[in-house]
Amino acid sequence: MVVIRAVPDILSATRLLLSFSLYFLEPLSAVYLLSYAVCVITDPLDGFIARRFDACTGHGHLLDSLGDVSLAVALLVTLVPFLDWELWEMILVAAIIAIRIAAFIIGSIRFGRPAFIHSYLNKAAGVAFFLSPFLIGLIGLPATTVIAGIVCLSAASEYLCINIRSREYDPDCRSVFLDRG
Repeated sequence: MVVIRAVPDILSATRLLLSFSLYFLEPLSAVYLLSYAVCVITDPLDGFIARRFDACTGHGHLLDSLGDVSLAVALLVTLVPFLDWELWEMILVAAIIAIRIAAFIIGSIRFGRPAFIHSYLNKAAGVAFFLSPFLIGLIGLPATTVIAGIVCLSAASEYLCINIRSREYDPDCRSVFLDRG
C-alpha cells in the first residue's frame, strides 16, 4: 500500500520532468506529440490514483499543479514561436496568461501559500488547452484558439473570482457558483 500511495507523486514528477523534453523536440512532430501525450495522460491518472487509494496530500496537490504549469509553459514556449499567430490570437493568449498570473498572485498573497485551484472549469480548460496541439492538426489554429480560448478565458476568470471571493484556501473548490467558502 505504501508503494501505491507514492504513485501519484511519481506520475506528477514524471510529467514535470518529461515536460522539459518538449524544449528539445520539433514542435508537433510525432515524437513531440507522443512525449506530450504521455505528460497529458499522467495528469488525470495521478489524481484518480490519489483519490482511489486515499493518497491525497498537500505536497501532492502542489506537485500536480507544478507539473501542470511546467507542461503548459513548455507547450507555450515551444509552440508560440513555431505557429503563425494572428494578432487577436496572441492578445487572447496573453489575456488568459495575465488573468491566471493575477489570480495566482492574489490567491497566494491572501492565503499565504501557492494558490492553485482545481475547479471543474479549470479542469475543462486543462482538457481544452492540452488537446490544443492535436486540434491544431485537425481543425487549424484559428478554430483551436477560439474553442480553447473561450474555455480557458472562462476558467481563468473563475480562478480569479475564487481567489478574490473565498474566505479560505480550498484547492478543490469545485466552482465559483457551487462553493461559497
